[in-house]
Amino acid sequence: MIWQALSLVALAIAAYIGLKFPDVDQRIGFLLHRSIITHGPLLPLLAFVIAEADNPARRRFGIGICAGFAVHMAFDLFPLAWQGYALISVPIYGWLPPVVSWICLAATTLICMGLGAKLIQGLADGLLLLIALAGAFAVAVGNEREFWWPTAVILAALVIACWIVKPTRQGNRQDSQTGKILR
Repeated sequence: MIWQALSLVALAIAAYIGLKFPDVDQRIGFLLHRSIITHGPLLPLLAFVIAEADNPARRRFGIGICAGFAVHMAFDLFPLAWQGYALISVPIYGWLPPVVSWICLAATTLICMGLGAKLIQGLADGLLLLIALAGAFAVAVGNEREFWWPTAVILAALVIACWIVKPTRQGNRQDSQTGKILR
């Protein structure tokens, strides 16, 4: 019982961190806004590696990070114009072209959703991913001008990720070497 409560708290905190972390580059002097370091899949990949354990709180923390990050990226796909700080910046190199920036953000959205889906171990985790997505979206939408396009991106990324990853059902585990579902 205590683990379930802790995992819900971990999920909410992680979704908020995932939603807000990409813009930490605005507070770090050596990174430009929309740095590939903060707007790429680095944090979600780290959260995924940490969360792959059988600990439900850590797994749900990873689900939350991935969900919040995916929501942030979905909104970043729709700036006022594809110029200046709307573009992805790469340290030393500079700004990526608009099409490449869009592809990076779209790919990061899909990667985050895929990592979140890969962490699902049963119906409860699947529902928690949806709750984390909805919660992060509700927090983000108040500061954004777009609604329908990011919604469509999140839904499409969720469907594509679940189709590719095929989250495990309750009681089933995937063999880490073969990827086959064990019963």
